[in-house]
Amino acid sequence: AIALYNSYHDEKFAKMGDEEQIRAELAAFLAHTAVDTYGYSVTREIFHCVDPITGSDGQVYCKPCKEQYYNPETKTCSQSYFESEESYGEKCDLTRQVPQGCRCDKESVKQVNVPVPVNAGKIDTVGYIPASDAYFARGAIPISWNYGYYGASLALAGNGDLLCDNPDLVATNPQYAWGSGIHIWMEKMIYGTTGSTAHRQVLNGGNFGGTVQVLYGTLECPSNQWESAIHVDMVHDRVAEICKSGTLLGVYLEMDKCDTKTDCLKCEGLKEIYDSCHENGSCPYCPTWTQFVKSDAPTVTPLRIESPTFENWNHHSRSAADTGEHAWPTMTLLVFLLSQLVGTLF
Repeated sequence: AIALYNSYHDEKFAKMGDEEQIRAELAAFLAHTAVDTYGYSVTREIFHCVDPITGSDGQVYCKPCKEQYYNPETKTCSQSYFESEESYGEKCDLTRQVPQGCRCDKESVKQVNVPVPVNAGKIDTVGYIPASDAYFARGAIPISWNYGYYGASLALAGNGDLLCDNPDLVATNPQYAWGSGIHIWMEKMIYGTTGSTAHRQVLNGGNFGGTVQVLYGTLECPSNQWESAIHVDMVHDRVAEICKSGTLLGVYLEMDKCDTKTDCLKCEGLKEIYDSCHENGSCPYCPTWTQFVKSDAPTVTPLRIESPTFENWNHHSRSAADTGEHAWPTMTLLVFLLSQLVGTLF
C-alpha cells in the first residue's frame, strides 16, 4: 500500500524527514487507524453494512440500517432500511459526478435477493444490497461518498474507474484498504482544498493534535465540545492509541504544542484528556510513554512490536454456505511499515 501510493506521488508517506519524524508519522497514522477500525475489527461502516453475507456468487451483500435503529451493543438493526425507503441513496452527491466523483444516483440501488445455495440453511436475507453498489465508509482511515472514492481511485490507480466500479475493494483488498487511509492522511486538507495535511502536521512539529484537527475537524475538536456522540469515546481512544503506538515505536508526539509559527494546528482540550489518562488509568500506555522514547542511551530502546495481521482484522461477515467469520487477506501491517522505515534509513 505504501509503495503503491508513493509510486504516484512526489510527497511520500513514511519516506520523508529524519528517523524521528518517520517514526512519529507511523505512530500517529497507526493511532488513528486503530480507532477508526474499532481495533481492526471492522472494514465497512457498521450501520450501513449490518451482518454482511457472502453469497453463493462470491459477492458480499450488506444490510443497511438507519442509525436510530442500530444497536451498537448487539450489532443488530431493529428495522429494515427498506421499510421506509424504496431505494438506498446514501453517500451519493448528485452535484459531484464525473470528473469530480463517481457516477451515482439515489434510485438505482434496491434491495435484492441474495443468492444462497439450497443447503445453506435458514439465513435472513431481507433488506440486503450488493456491497459493491454503495459508497459508505471503508478503509483504514475511512473514505466515503462517491467523490471520496473517486479521489482515492485517482490517488491509488491513476484513474477514477477502479474504485468507482467496485468500492468494496477498499474492504477486501489490503492495498486499497490501507492505501485509501494513506491517501486521506496525505491529501485531506483542513480547508478542503487548502491548508495543512495530517502528514505535514507531524513533519512540521510532531503535533498529534493537529492531525486530529485535519482529519476530524469539529467532530472532535475542541475535544471537550463534541458535535457527535460517537466521537466522545473516539477522541479519548485516539489519545490512548497514540500513547501505545508512540511507545512501541519509541517516539513522543505533543498533544497540542506548536513549535512552528505557521501551518501548525491544535485540537484544544486534547492535552486535558491526555493528562486525565495519567490520573484515572484509562490510557494504560500514557504514564510510561516517555520511558520508551528512542535515544542514544543504550538502556533506552523502543519496545518490540507484535504487529496486527489481516487475519485479526475480521469483518464478521457470514458466508451463505458457512456462517463462520471471514478474515482479511493475509498481510502484516506493522512489519511492512517498519520495513519501509528501515529501507528509508539504511
